Amino acid sequence: MFDHFPNSEKSLKLHCIEAGNKHLNHAVIFILIDLDVFFTIVKQVSMEHFRFILIYKYEILNQDNLAEDLAVEIKKMMTQLHLEKTYCVFHHGLDEKFKSSLYLMDLLEVITVYKKQEELYLGTFLSLNPVETKQKLDLVEEVGLCIEYFLSEGEPYLSKVAKKMSLKPRALSTKLGNESVDFRVLVKKKRVEEALFLLKNENIKLYEIAYKLGYTECSAFTRAFKNWIGCSPSQFRRYLNSID
Repeated sequence: MFDHFPNSEKSLKLHCIEAGNKHLNHAVIFILIDLDVFFTIVKQVSMEHFRFILIYKYEILNQDNLAEDLAVEIKKMMTQLHLEKTYCVFHHGLDEKFKSSLYLMDLLEVITVYKKQEELYLGTFLSLNPVETKQKLDLVEEVGLCIEYFLSEGEPYLSKVAKKMSLKPRALSTKLGNESVDFRVLVKKKRVEEALFLLKNENIKLYEIAYKLGYTECSAFTRAFKNWIGCSPSQFRRYLNSID
């Protein structure tokens, strides 16, 4: 499940995306990392066993107490989301005053600073879940690939995916249920990932993205995107362009 929510202190406003299992009281917080890196990580692990929070943007409302307010905002967010343990990840190029604020926080259990993308998701990050079974990853991954295959054809119904996997719909539903995986959540996850990826390419029109995601009308895609992220696709594209 992906959710967008803003948090704002006197001098700072954070824009966040939450993904994964909301029932967990521990989470990985990514601060101002590239969206491609974030979704590469999300694709590699089971959404049932992880909870992710991406702070993808911040707005400076006032220069006073900027670094302090970052810590206040993160603490407030942790309280709102009922988080007890956090693992924080940010790029080495993060503003020094923000780095200092994060290091001084007593609520962040582990902090990882990375320079190269592969250092993050192929190393330390995956070691957070060493007991996850390969069978669970295989099932979710296969269903996810089938969903991607059918996206441009319209709604990737369970029956279509089941047939592609040589299963009866009821059998696939049971398998997913046994793993506490919701098929509709997987469909939404794939649509969000693909939408964010395609929006980075300015040469792809919004109506083309809508069709690629299975929407017959661009307006339907826009409404869905607002529900996912909290802003329109065109607004999010402008934000992406502003940070390039």
